[in-house]
Amino acid sequence: MKRSVVSILIAISFFFAIVILGCGKEPNEEELLKSATKHHAEDEYDEAIDDFQMLVERFPKSDKVPEALYGMAAIRLNKKKEFTKAESLFTKLTMEYPDDPTAPAAAYQRARIYVEHLRKPDSAIAAYEYFLKRYPNAISASSARTELSELKKPVKPTK
Repeated sequence: MKRSVVSILIAISFFFAIVILGCGKEPNEEELLKSATKHHAEDEYDEAIDDFQMLVERFPKSDKVPEALYGMAAIRLNKKKEFTKAESLFTKLTMEYPDDPTAPAAAYQRARIYVEHLRKPDSAIAAYEYFLKRYPNAISASSARTELSELKKPVKPTK
């Protein structure tokens, strides 16, 4: 009888320990952004992307979503060299959050990716034109005008 009472008490204790420890609170959007930024600073890019992605999925209405999208895109562009994924994230940010402070830089980066990495000059022209129409006074607008002008120059045939 004593053994069975002790076994039951151990089982109940174990159950409560699992319930208490397993019910940790989910991180909020601020904590996810802080964690992602910390991982990025420590060159833990996959973990940073995971935290940014979790923020976007769990808090889709958050004002932190554009920053998370930009963070993921920057890592994919500069650290992981995943140019198509980076372009897709910059596009999402630009189209869904056009008035966010990160949107002009995202729009400009889209065009740069098309030129430098994806080698799609027609897409680059369209991206530069969108950027200049939507953000004509952005910091990189002058560079975009020059780059767009170069892209539109006729190609001279080689002899």
